[in-house]
Amino acid sequence: MDNSRPAWLYLSNLLSRKVLSGIEGTVLGKLRDLVVSLDAPHPEVVTLIFRPLWSTKLSCLPWTDVDKVDPSGIILKPNRTVPIPLSEQVLSPSHVRLKEFLLDKQIVDVHGAKVERVNDLQFVQSNGKLVLVAVDVGIRGLLRRLGFEDHVVRFCEWFFDYQLKELFISWHFVQPLADLRRLRLQVPMGELSKLHPADLADIIEDMDVHERTAMVEALNEEILADALEEMDPKVQVAIMRALRPEKAADIIEEMAPDEAADLIADLPRDTVDGIFREMDNDYEEKVKGLLVHDEDEAGGLMTTQYLTVTPATPIIDALAHIRSHADEADVIYYIYVVDDQGKLLGVVNLRELLSNEIFTPVERIMTTRMITARIDDHAKDIANLFAKYGFRGLPVVDEEGRMKGVIRFKAILEVLAPYLGK
Repeated sequence: MDNSRPAWLYLSNLLSRKVLSGIEGTVLGKLRDLVVSLDAPHPEVVTLIFRPLWSTKLSCLPWTDVDKVDPSGIILKPNRTVPIPLSEQVLSPSHVRLKEFLLDKQIVDVHGAKVERVNDLQFVQSNGKLVLVAVDVGIRGLLRRLGFEDHVVRFCEWFFDYQLKELFISWHFVQPLADLRRLRLQVPMGELSKLHPADLADIIEDMDVHERTAMVEALNEEILADALEEMDPKVQVAIMRALRPEKAADIIEEMAPDEAADLIADLPRDTVDGIFREMDNDYEEKVKGLLVHDEDEAGGLMTTQYLTVTPATPIIDALAHIRSHADEADVIYYIYVVDDQGKLLGVVNLRELLSNEIFTPVERIMTTRMITARIDDHAKDIANLFAKYGFRGLPVVDEEGRMKGVIRFKAILEVLAPYLGK
């Protein structure tokens, strides 16, 4: 091979290329696929699969038997080994067939946080090795496979004065999904778990049912719960119905109660019964308490996981209370001040707690002129309150003024959006 400088090759240009004997130059067959090893950061081709002339069965040879690749074909070394039938070739878990496994499949672009379709694969040829370095997800990759790339590129430059861009994603930033069990060790799910829940939700929504199932099984409950809260309700329901009740319960218990109630309200009765049987009793009661309210009313929009203190609580104790219960609360920016009967007396925000003397009782800095919602207030009216006052959270009280929950801005966002600016 020419070792002077790297040479770019593409799977689309290699497939169907002739496999030639290195002695006589006779045609042995045509390339049908390449096998790469995923043990290294950039997969290296280890096997070529070809169909011999006058045969319908595929055979394979190690890539170390290849002398060079040129426009005439893939030329083998004179002392090559004897090809063996593909049926007798045993692939290790870290070896995959590129055409079968990746081409035309979906991948997750971790760098760009989206799902892309593989149109071609790019290799670098250097020092006798063929290494996979990038996937082509652009229109040029598709045109290359169809044999029209050069013609279309020249036409665009001539007629539109536009250069058709190439769109490659480095292998370092992609996560194949078609068979996670074969790739989990080589391409860890950790990169996906670092994405923002909304980005991860978009990725999962774009998957087909098999890839979605594999993803759900691979992610931990906390990460999946955060992503579920950002998903379309129909996708939420599809995922929950496909899970074992105990797995579904573990995921839902990581969600905010109001989000969990919204999800459970959309599930079939038999699915809900199975989930409740596996759910923690205290959390089950919180969710069931929200389910009795209409989802378009304050009771159906509120969360019951918020923080309260009594009027005489010093700021230092209030901050300690926040620190010890932050993981359980859905609302921590506001701390609500209540009496022994749970009646709402005032509210103090985190900034006020941090900017006053630590031994000051919260009743001296709390705001007592509050805007609240009633249990049966309609979402449209609540949306108007958020739009008017710019709240991050709105307390919900009963007829006696007792705290029942807090409506987060996130919960009302879809209802609020049409009324912003009015």
